[in-house]
Amino acid sequence: MIKSRIDTIEVDVFTPDNWNGNKLVICCHGFNSGKNSDTYSLIGNELLTKDIAYAKFSLPYHAERRNDYDDFTLENCISDSEQVEKTIREKYPNTRIGILGTSFGGYLTLLRLKKFKHDYFSIVLKSPAIKMDKIFKAHLAGEEFDEFKKQGYGINHHKADDMRINYSFYEELEKNKIFDLGEYEEKILIYHGTLDDTAPYEDSLEFANQNKNTKLISLKNENHRYSIEALNKFCKNAAKYFFENK
Repeated sequence: MIKSRIDTIEVDVFTPDNWNGNKLVICCHGFNSGKNSDTYSLIGNELLTKDIAYAKFSLPYHAERRNDYDDFTLENCISDSEQVEKTIREKYPNTRIGILGTSFGGYLTLLRLKKFKHDYFSIVLKSPAIKMDKIFKAHLAGEEFDEFKKQGYGINHHKADDMRINYSFYEELEKNKIFDLGEYEEKILIYHGTLDDTAPYEDSLEFANQNKNTKLISLKNENHRYSIEALNKFCKNAAKYFFENK
């Protein structure tokens, strides 16, 4: 357990048998998901076979941390992600850290890269919500947007678990737009489905075109939620990428 500014964070760390301590990948999940996402179970198994450890945790007001809806702020998400990484780096001081961000977790990863200048041996983003403010307004506010703004909150029905979200969260997103932050020098690998109807593929294409060290792998005819075949292929290829990057 890691103490955060609002509660405690349950962090699951998995290490291979006879781990050499060389690499560990931190996983950051998407909106209204959690650390037990199928993606992380699948890619975790692939990483372990390549002697790479991995860690996963849930963001505020997600999964097992579904407590006070006021906890879900962009500031708290960034703070918790930083606290988890700080603790892992202190526990494994000689281990190189990689990052895997999915959807909203990809957006958080890009924000944190600019705010804190972390040194990662590899950065992989799965269908990142690069223009998170527009995505939230179009799909996630939970109400007609004018009503959401008027009453100061909305109920998101994006998945089985409803989420109450304050309008102030959207205001945070508006103040933290990825394309306002300048060029990214880091080497970034993005996987994105060409038919994504939540986080537009075109946003990742635009990002890759503007950042020379970013590579975009297009998953033809895949939506935001990948088919089983595409998800398995992504996990194998991403794990291979983490393994091959020195």
